Parts: sequence; structure tokens; C-alpha cells
Amino acid sequence: MKTVFKIIGIVTVAIVMESCSSVKVTDSWKDIRTPEIKNKNILVVSKTGNETARVRFEKDMVDVLNDNGYKSVESFVKFPEIEQTNEIDYDRWDKLTDKLKHEGIEVVIMTVLRDTKQFTKTTTSSSVYSINTYPFYYGRGYYRGYYRHYGTMYSESYPITSVTTEGKIYVLETIVYDLTQPKDKRVLSVLTTRIDNPDTLGTTSEDFSKKIVKALKK
Repeated sequence: MKTVFKIIGIVTVAIVMESCSSVKVTDSWKDIRTPEIKNKNILVVSKTGNETARVRFEKDMVDVLNDNGYKSVESFVKFPEIEQTNEIDYDRWDKLTDKLKHEGIEVVIMTVLRDTKQFTKTTTSSSVYSINTYPFYYGRGYYRGYYRHYGTMYSESYPITSVTTEGKIYVLETIVYDLTQPKDKRVLSVLTTRIDNPDTLGTTSEDFSKKIVKALKK
């Protein structure tokens, strides 16, 4: 019985931890013209040196955008030659803009990794269970006396356990550019996102895409 309740306590903590999303939009700025991008051709770009991450993040973002009525395409499909680094070369990007416009691209949604931080997290847990006990009647007025009489409370608890884990925090910046606007008016939105110790690439990418699209729709 002790083992069962201990397992239940551990599983409950695990469920609560899993239910908390690791992706959070921490800061955002949007121009009033941002909703207009729904009627324009969008290119999704993930600036990263990791090709696997680039493909997954762009594909998931395009899937979520298109499911919400946008018209978007991945840069690894449309322009695989775009240089993959964590930084934006603005001079090179300006030169690439004409090519994008020539190919019918009107809006670019670009995500860049801005910062990475190490962190240490300690999780504590304990298990407590209680039983309301009542005497057993054997007849002739005799009661079984293991737990005294009527409504005695019996409880047992286990020592608090601590688990320390190390992980990373990723800070991403997502910028929305409208290439149809003059150069000084192209930035329509800037969203800063924090990802705490991502579990898997797939889960994190899907969650990130949903949070970004939700923020753009507000």
C-alpha cells in the first residue's frame, strides 16, 4: 500500500510538470497592419545552423499558419540556398529581398535564436495518505481494537525527495517583415519567446508555432 501511494504521488507530479508548456511569449510588439498579412504570400525562415531544426520549425510553422487561413511556404523548400546561421546579415538580406519579391513573396516571418542560458532546477515532492478507520463489530458488543474506536484518523507520510536537473533556456526572436512596404516601414511585428529546457524537437516546434500564430492573430 505504501508503494502504491508513493507511486501515485510521483506520477501526479510528473503529470503536472508535463502539462506546463515550456514555450512562452515573453514580449511582443505589433503594428496595426499585422492582420493584413493573412491575404499575402508568406515565407517562413528559421535562422539556425542546425538543418534538422530549421526544417522542423519551418514545416510546423507553415502547417499552423495554413491551418489558420494564411498562405505560407518554407524557406528550405522555396529558397534552400538561404544561408543558415544564428545571425541576420542585413546587407545580404536587403539584396535577397528583390529576389523574394520577384518570386511573389510579400511577407517574411523570420525566427532567430538570440540567447542561450544554462539553468539548474530542483523539484521536491512528498507523499501523504490518510485513512478514516472504524471498528469492526463482531457481535455481542465486542470491537476490533487496532485503530481504537469510531472515526480514528490514521495517516502516514514519506520524506520529501529532491531531484536536481540541469537544462537550457532558449530565447528566440520572431520578426514579421512586409516586403511590399517602404524599407523603414517593413517591420510589422517582433515577438520574443522563451523556451525552457525543451523536451523533444517535435513537441517544442509545434508548441512554438501555435504560440506565435496565436500572438499574430490577436
